[in-house]
Amino acid sequence: MSNAAKTLADRAATEPTDLHKNFAAWLKEQTGVDVDLKTVQLACSMRHDFQRSEENQSHLKDRKAAAAKKKADEAKARKAKLEAQLAKIQADLAKETAAVEPAEKPAARKAPAKKTAAKAAPVAAAEPAKAPEAPAQPKARAPRTRRAAASKTATPASK
Repeated sequence: MSNAAKTLADRAATEPTDLHKNFAAWLKEQTGVDVDLKTVQLACSMRHDFQRSEENQSHLKDRKAAAAKKKADEAKARKAKLEAQLAKIQADLAKETAAVEPAEKPAARKAPAKKTAAKAAPVAAAEPAKAPEAPAQPKARAPRTRRAAASKTATPASK
């Protein structure tokens, strides 16, 4: 018998505490199920031991791997479905464009003969590129001066 099993067996042999009794009563009140007090005690006290056990960790790893495989399979299925839809749309588009284009294509036109250097019209020599003119600078304005307003108290000269 291993040390951990002995410890678990020793813990299972103990009497339920007030917490276990209250929890069992609460479960019955909430669910209507008459639960076994010893089962409640074992579930409460050994839950963490079970969670870290090798058996549970192996089970969790297998579940995680199965979930990842399922997700990858679903992604492949979605991709295949989308590719099939794309192929159908491309086929429909090809049919529509084939119906719009004429069945026989007109014969290709003959390309016009290129002019030879002797027959070509003389081309004037290109003028050298002019430097762009600088934009005209606006004329400087004379500074404004403030005129003194005529005084309101001043009276015109009398006659």
